[in-house]
Amino acid sequence: MKRVFNFSGGKTSALMTILAKPTDDDIVLFTDTKWESKETYKFIEDFEKFEGIKVHRTSFTHKRSPGLEGFPALLNYKVYLPNRERRICTDELKVKTAKRYLRALGIRRFENYIGFRYDEAHRVKRNSSRFVNVINKYPLYDLGVTKEMVDQYWLTKPYTLDVPRILGNCDLCFLKGKNAIISILQHHPELAEKWIEAENNNFKNGVNGTFIKGVTYKDLLNAAKNQRTLFDIDIQQPAYSCSCGNF
Repeated sequence: MKRVFNFSGGKTSALMTILAKPTDDDIVLFTDTKWESKETYKFIEDFEKFEGIKVHRTSFTHKRSPGLEGFPALLNYKVYLPNRERRICTDELKVKTAKRYLRALGIRRFENYIGFRYDEAHRVKRNSSRFVNVINKYPLYDLGVTKEMVDQYWLTKPYTLDVPRILGNCDLCFLKGKNAIISILQHHPELAEKWIEAENNNFKNGVNGTFIKGVTYKDLLNAAKNQRTLFDIDIQQPAYSCSCGNF
């Protein structure tokens, strides 16, 4: 059975892929939201260069959003914004996009490799395949690999993902929580622009929606600017669990 590797562009999924030694018959798949950090894209390029492993890239597109891909395409035609209760971004940008890509290649039955670690047993237990005829595999969990072991591994490599862990996946994802987002914006206020623009466009279209209930990204940016204490984003953790790195 063909193997498909959920490659998020992070160090954990990269280690999983390296250890599994994919062949040319396997698919290492990165579903790009187009709102990842620039360091993530650099890491993927380095991964291909140093490991000699091809990464398949795909992004969400829609006929109502010609010329756009990923998050911008999704926001262009949806009448409401993704949020914690209605995570259409995960479903559309990751799950369905990956499914369409694989089906276009004629792949309907496969082993689905997901980079959950041994210290993420709760994610393994509650995760179930979203596809029919798909067998989920968790090689890092089976090998007892922890976050600390992943970090130690990348100290031995000539390249790494040079970005705080909290910036993984979409840079200011609402699942990171207000406090983490404020901390990120203290260091990188420029990241707020596209999120604020998305909310402003929503208001212009007569839809009173925000990514986070009761607060706008403009509010979060203002809070970051007015916050006197500069928090270390290297120690920030997401407020809510995200499954965007797996399908």
